[in-house]
Amino acid sequence: MRRVGTPKGTNGWRGSAAQIAVGRASIIRWNRIRHLQPKCGAARKRDGEPCQNLAMENGRCRCHGGVTGKGANWRRPVWPNPDAPNAMAKLDKKLKTMDRAAAKRAKRIAAMSPEERQRYDAWQRTHQPGSAAARKRQRAERKSVAEIRDLVSRPPVTPSAEVAELDDLIARRKAELERGFAEQRTPNPGAFG
Repeated sequence: MRRVGTPKGTNGWRGSAAQIAVGRASIIRWNRIRHLQPKCGAARKRDGEPCQNLAMENGRCRCHGGVTGKGANWRRPVWPNPDAPNAMAKLDKKLKTMDRAAAKRAKRIAAMSPEERQRYDAWQRTHQPGSAAARKRQRAERKSVAEIRDLVSRPPVTPSAEVAELDDLIARRKAELERGFAEQRTPNPGAFG
């Protein structure tokens, strides 16, 4: 008797006892090493303990950032595969979800006080999408511009009495050194001179 959901034709072994045995053996092998796999370290919302789901290559599980885009794809939507049979339905669902999120964001922004809106705008300026290297370069540029503005805004240094006194002291020391060098250069006639 054929199991429900198995295709007819050449894939007759699908759902058979042999396939079930192979699947069971692979699950048993996986369960033997599953506890050794790296776990997600993100804090759970319900109790604050570490998540303990299996981690992806970035150290987080799929729920805590494992499927987040990287580099140039950061914060960009992932569009459905156009070759999928239900691609239009998935695209419509994606667009509706994006519209709902945009409306919710606009409502939240409209309800902000002027101080909250100013902080939000500052955060948006400093957290632009892009690669980590580009964001690091922009932070360094902002820091150097702030340092230059600070240097330019300082009042010019005017010579004070202490500076004039130090200049005078330096000039006297130079003169003493020159006299000492001149005495060393003059030939010593010696005892017979």
